[in-house]
Amino acid sequence: MRRRPTRTTIATALGVLLAGLGAGLAPLATASGDGTAGIRQASATTAYRFVAAPDIFNQDIGDVRGQAGWQPGDPNSWTPQLGTAVDTVLDEIAGQHPRSLLVAGDLVEGHWGRDDMGTGIFGPTGTVAERAASLRRAGEFYHGQNAQRFAAHGLDLYPAVGDHDLGDNPWDGTSARLRFKRHHAGLFRSVFAQAYDTARFANRPFGTQWQDTAYATQLSPDILLVTLDVFHVTGSGVRNEVVGGQLAWLEGVLADARDRGVPWVVVQGHVPVLEPVRVRNSSGLSLLGGEDSPLWRTLSRYGVDLYLCGEVHDTSMRQAGGVTQIATGTPIYLRRASYLTADVYADRMDLTVHEFAGVLTSAHPIWQGSNLKTQGDLSYPSASSVVATMTLTAAGQAVAPTGKLAPYAG
Repeated sequence: MRRRPTRTTIATALGVLLAGLGAGLAPLATASGDGTAGIRQASATTAYRFVAAPDIFNQDIGDVRGQAGWQPGDPNSWTPQLGTAVDTVLDEIAGQHPRSLLVAGDLVEGHWGRDDMGTGIFGPTGTVAERAASLRRAGEFYHGQNAQRFAAHGLDLYPAVGDHDLGDNPWDGTSARLRFKRHHAGLFRSVFAQAYDTARFANRPFGTQWQDTAYATQLSPDILLVTLDVFHVTGSGVRNEVVGGQLAWLEGVLADARDRGVPWVVVQGHVPVLEPVRVRNSSGLSLLGGEDSPLWRTLSRYGVDLYLCGEVHDTSMRQAGGVTQIATGTPIYLRRASYLTADVYADRMDLTVHEFAGVLTSAHPIWQGSNLKTQGDLSYPSASSVVATMTLTAAGQAVAPTGKLAPYAG
């Protein structure tokens, strides 16, 4: 776990960093003909590489023609062009050879248990029981399709729950639709956990509403990943916060990591804590209390190195209390898909943000459980470009931040 910075540790870390850079470690590549233009290449001394791609889909993706309720003339959640676009992005991520892929939420659109167009694709939705059964079928299908996609590309997935994975915000209010989402949050969580097999993680906040969707695991002996479920379901709504049993569990996990001397601790949750951050095509959720929240005070107290989040569909870096927050990730359907690579060394993390430039070939909304929404006819004709770089030292210092990783003040 990151040590509290002192003049000695800062000077040592910066000295090692500058010596490494002078020796040519982790150079920025120039344009090449193999689809890796602008990609930061890891040196032979890289301890661990992971990729973070929050909100990568934020869309229900799958050919529903095989579903029992589908009939000719019904809409679909799939086009061949969308399939190619998804493969293009995942192929590039896989080509980075990450040992882990972190996705901090919004793997689906999640407007399930409703059928505004009356298709019957996932069954009837006339009663609450029917809506719940339809929700389960939709969740098992779309999350299941995602799990197969990541596995087919050889990507080892570590997912977090986002608001869309819980039916999409808002949940507050008295309408039947909002009550249904709120009352069935456990079902949303259950299908998420089953599809991505979160039961494989032994360290979870058992006995709480978050026991299936929050977990801690060692990515390597030197890197602890803690995945949070930042949604607290109450009788009247959903609060964006980490409290109660999950917070107590988190403190125990971080205290244990400190006692064991784990060098790096990365925490991921769906929503930003520090604001402002860049926002595009998003409702812009954030954690209640921000820097003064129990969550951020806990991360700071235990010297967490990096908090990764999504939700806002753009990239920003902020620091407070010795902890670095990076919000990143853009959905593929927005034609600006993005992801972050992290090369983790003993003394530093080299961080690089990649962003694609997609093309909409025609306006073709596809079916998203409730109605026609998001686009299916798009393409990614070129490899991504680097839009930001930064080095995070073991002392928590942001060295040479460029582009969207330069400190953001709004």
